[in-house]
Amino acid sequence: MNKQCLFNGINKQAFPLVLFALWALYLFSLYNFNLWAYVGVPHMKPLFADLHAILAAAECHDKGLNVFVTNPCDALGRIHVYGSLWLKISHLGLQSQHLFMLGLSLNLIFMLITVFLIQPKTLGQLALSCLIVFSPAVTLGIERANNDLVIFILIALGAILLTYKTRLAFAASLALIYLSSLLKMYPSILFGTVLLFAKQQTKGRVLIFSCSCVLGALWLATNLNEILLLKDLVPRPLDHYVTGLQALFTYVGRPYPQILLISEVWRLALFVGFNAAGGLVLARRLNLSDFQPTQTNFQYILFLFGLSTLFFTYVINSNYDYRWIFFILLMPNLLSIQQTAANNSLAKSLVNLGFICAAVVIWTEAFRATRLFGLYDFNVYFNLGKSTFSTELLQQFLKELSAWFLFIILFAFAIKQFSKR
Repeated sequence: MNKQCLFNGINKQAFPLVLFALWALYLFSLYNFNLWAYVGVPHMKPLFADLHAILAAAECHDKGLNVFVTNPCDALGRIHVYGSLWLKISHLGLQSQHLFMLGLSLNLIFMLITVFLIQPKTLGQLALSCLIVFSPAVTLGIERANNDLVIFILIALGAILLTYKTRLAFAASLALIYLSSLLKMYPSILFGTVLLFAKQQTKGRVLIFSCSCVLGALWLATNLNEILLLKDLVPRPLDHYVTGLQALFTYVGRPYPQILLISEVWRLALFVGFNAAGGLVLARRLNLSDFQPTQTNFQYILFLFGLSTLFFTYVINSNYDYRWIFFILLMPNLLSIQQTAANNSLAKSLVNLGFICAAVVIWTEAFRATRLFGLYDFNVYFNLGKSTFSTELLQQFLKELSAWFLFIILFAFAIKQFSKR
């Protein structure tokens, strides 16, 4: 009996260990043999270039330069486009000479937390996990050591703390959200997300609402000038390796420029309406009895944190693909539904479709830009309706369209599970 329990325990930990080992080997191979281009990752020098930009900005800031205007300390001359709190990193004794070890440590922590959160339990879940973490989108964030990895870690820790349902844990969770919002603007959406969990509380409902509103207002009031500054400085890319609401309209607008005459407000309304209507329709058809996920409180909090962050960033700006690392926060809930849902149920089908849509979104760049998959000329033009449309442009369109349908599926699960809590 004890031997059987020991075997089950080892077997339970085997898949997470295999996931980490395979992931580390994959990244080492890309780095050691310079294979980044073969998987659709545009390698930049120095390695961990985005982290280098922050360290360089801190150094120039210490020299008295306005790094929001000029940043000659950066190897590529990039100005600082993040919160000013990043410029205090030099106070920790961290400088450009620490780039490699700091980037390596950041990536290692990110990988460990990712594996801890996903914890694949079957061979199928291991395969799905590899599909996501090996993707060009996630790999791009690791190759750049982008500061979204820091936000990912803070958000994950905040979600974990929120599951303890104590005042101290709740205060710590809000503190992490506040810190994340000082580093980058988009985690501020979580002040609103936290309010959803007030429904589950009885004695602490007023406290949750009050603290979230006060901290959110404090962040806005004390950072308004910086928010307005960064609003104009933050890049709005609309080329390759990019995702976001406006990207789809831009791609369609190239052969059909009349689409671009629609104001951004109406585009946003169309997107939100499309997702709300689709999510509600699917949620009504879902049968909650078909799936009973384990660890539902933790997984659902993590799911809502990830969905809020991913959706908000998708809507407010076009971003490079590494922003899809936040899909990892959704995976524990989705994998649990997939494992426990009845065979041939709508829930299981939707989870499978969701992973297909996610794979299209985060792997498209590999098919577009690499020699490994680039066996055909993706720039050959052909007729599509009344206009010409390149295969490359079609790929980008399908990538963003898949993201739209993915959000519908995610909102359906969020609505259905929330209604029963």
